[in-house]
Amino acid sequence: MKTIPRLSQSVEDYLETMYCLSRDKGEIKVKDISQALNVKPPSVVEAVQKLSQMGLVSYQRYREIKLTPEGRQVAEAIKERHTVLEDFLNLLGVGVEVAGDDACAMEHVLSKSTICNLKSFAEFMEIYPYASQFMDAFYHYHQHGKLPEEK
Repeated sequence: MKTIPRLSQSVEDYLETMYCLSRDKGEIKVKDISQALNVKPPSVVEAVQKLSQMGLVSYQRYREIKLTPEGRQVAEAIKERHTVLEDFLNLLGVGVEVAGDDACAMEHVLSKSTICNLKSFAEFMEIYPYASQFMDAFYHYHQHGKLPEEK
């Protein structure tokens, strides 16, 4: 997992949104960022100018915004953190919408090593032959507050 330079939560949210827009729509526009983050366009322009000064985006007024190669790398790392956390929360049985919101909040505060461990655990659960039995027992415990009866 790539090390991300220390950025504010707001800047990370802008980068992640721009990455998703470029991936999904092929272009990044102020109005689309504004809608995705539910902020006013002048706030987007201010953030984009800041990101431009940091060398993470290229931006000219009234033109398309583009992630620089470094900006794309940072945004991909942010998106990967989000995905790891969301996948882990889904593994625990957290609902999709809540998992997405919680992953967004968590991705800004958890250490790289914690996220790597969560990722390893999720990968382990995908390949471990008894994972489904383990998860069934966990879900039972979560629902009933006790281990399932042995058969």
